[in-house]
Amino acid sequence: MDGKKALSYGAIAVAVFIGVSVVVSVVWWFLSLMWAILSGIVSLAVFAGIVYALYRAGAWLFGGDDAGYFASDSLGGSRSSSTSTASAADASESRRDRLRRQYVEGQISEAEFERRIASELETGERDDIDRELDDINRELERER
Repeated sequence: MDGKKALSYGAIAVAVFIGVSVVVSVVWWFLSLMWAILSGIVSLAVFAGIVYALYRAGAWLFGGDDAGYFASDSLGGSRSSSTSTASAADASESRRDRLRRQYVEGQISEAEFERRIASELETGERDDIDRELDDINRELERER
């Protein structure tokens, strides 16, 4: 083998080595980009899951998803009867709206709708009376 032939084979070998290196580098870059995107998506999903779990735990600890978070003062008592009555009225109103929607959608009959509304009205009146009696009892206890 002469020197010229060896030199040409060497040049071909170097060119093939450089070509293979470029192809491997491009494939490696593409795979690392896909891995970065996938790990970012998984990280966001885990973060969203943690935030949701904390939200649900807070809702469970503080008594629901609505405005009940701040219904008590720093000593653990009720802020006022008007605030609790207003939130109870909102809650009962939403139950009434839900009953109306179920009736309109045909999920419950007219008789069942009337029975549930009557029960809701009785329960709402009893709750208001019980709250007022509790407020009176608390005032009497404070005076003693």
